[in-house]
Amino acid sequence: MAKKHDKQAAAVARVALAAGLAVTAVAGAGQAQDSDVLTKQFDDGGVYEGTFKGGLQHGTGTYRLPNGYEYTGAWVEGEIKGLGVARFPNGSVYEGAFEKGKPHGLGKIVFTDGGTYEGDWVEGKISGQGVAIYANGVRYEGGFQDAMHHGRGRMQSPGGYVYNGDWVSGVKEGFGKITYPDGAIYEGAVARGAREGQGTLTMPDGLVYTGLWKDGQINGKGKLTQPNGDVYEGMLVGGRREGQGKVTYANGDTYEGMFQEDKRDGQGTFNGADGYRYVGAWVAGQIEGDGTVTYPDGSTYAGQFRAGLADGIGKITYPDGATYEGDWKAGVIDGQGKATYPNGLTYEGSFINAQNHGFGIMTYPDGYRYEGDWLEGQRHGKGQATYADGTLYNGDFVAGQREGVGELTMPDGFRYNGQWKAGEISGNGIATYPNGDSYEGAFENGKRSGQGTMRYATGQEASGTWENGALNNDAAPSGN
Repeated sequence: MAKKHDKQAAAVARVALAAGLAVTAVAGAGQAQDSDVLTKQFDDGGVYEGTFKGGLQHGTGTYRLPNGYEYTGAWVEGEIKGLGVARFPNGSVYEGAFEKGKPHGLGKIVFTDGGTYEGDWVEGKISGQGVAIYANGVRYEGGFQDAMHHGRGRMQSPGGYVYNGDWVSGVKEGFGKITYPDGAIYEGAVARGAREGQGTLTMPDGLVYTGLWKDGQINGKGKLTQPNGDVYEGMLVGGRREGQGKVTYANGDTYEGMFQEDKRDGQGTFNGADGYRYVGAWVAGQIEGDGTVTYPDGSTYAGQFRAGLADGIGKITYPDGATYEGDWKAGVIDGQGKATYPNGLTYEGSFINAQNHGFGIMTYPDGYRYEGDWLEGQRHGKGQATYADGTLYNGDFVAGQREGVGELTMPDGFRYNGQWKAGEISGNGIATYPNGDSYEGAFENGKRSGQGTMRYATGQEASGTWENGALNNDAAPSGN
């Protein structure tokens, strides 16, 4: 838009210059006798009709040239001077003051294309204060120099664009106010026809930017207030957040840190109104890389993130003192790690979906220790349990209980190797007692039950059917 208006001003300058040259060529041309009204033809084909004085055009007269140029108005001693009307070959008409054969003072020119200028002239050139209305409907009122907008002036286009401010040689330069057709308003510095330097843009929807501009674009340090109340203060490039900045959101959240391509990128700190806080790396608007989160409940996580979720290696500490340190996947504990609980319990091993799963070791504060397989948070598969009293179990587990085949060894010398069910000795197995006795056979709920043989340390043995731990067939022990 600015370049189009500048071309219009340049056109005014060319026509005005041509007017000055044409009129100057007439001044002082030939001599005639004094008379009230005379007509004289000159060697260049020009014809003067008017009054003379001392042989020179003087008073009022009309001068015409073969090319269509015509001047009617005041003359002083052979020179066009005073008020007059000049009609140019291209159809333009100037009416106003002349000096030394050129438009000078107040005057109005109407161009062939319908454009007009009315105001000050200096030595044939549009200079001073005036009003120009261009053929395309653009209107300018203000200062001119050499037919170019210069000084303070107001330009308005039919579409609603308005600039009111400083001009230098036909170009917007200095300080001005721009009103755009959509109602947006810019007020501030301009250079080379564009917004440049410090300025404020106010949009109809409520968006407001105050800060630096370059080549017509938001560029540099500034403050951007969104219609919803969000406020950004910091660096911008091409109207986008770039570099260091701070956002204060309408809901009370804040972010302070680096931006790239209008998104959080680099190191930054986010504080939520609900107490959530993150300090660390961002990529393309998401939490990604190394960082630390403090949750509203007081929990803290320090470690790696991916796509906004804990992912990689990290440690979380809960308000009650519980901790987990190890692998994470998509925000969930998953992989190898170690968990500690407020009661002193620890688990170190494999996790899937935040549950003990795979191989792991759990240790209780009372001395109980389990080392072996886990399935969805429960002991399941092969494992070894050491109890607080020194008892040792090595064998199968199902759903957290001893089940399958396993061996139990107690500090007092009792040992059992055989089948288990629901945590109890059940099925076939061999039990060796502290006194040297041994039993081989069936068990149920920890007691001898069913067919079995007891071998006593004395060398005697008893075989038969057992019930609730006792032989029920009245069989007497036999010996060698």
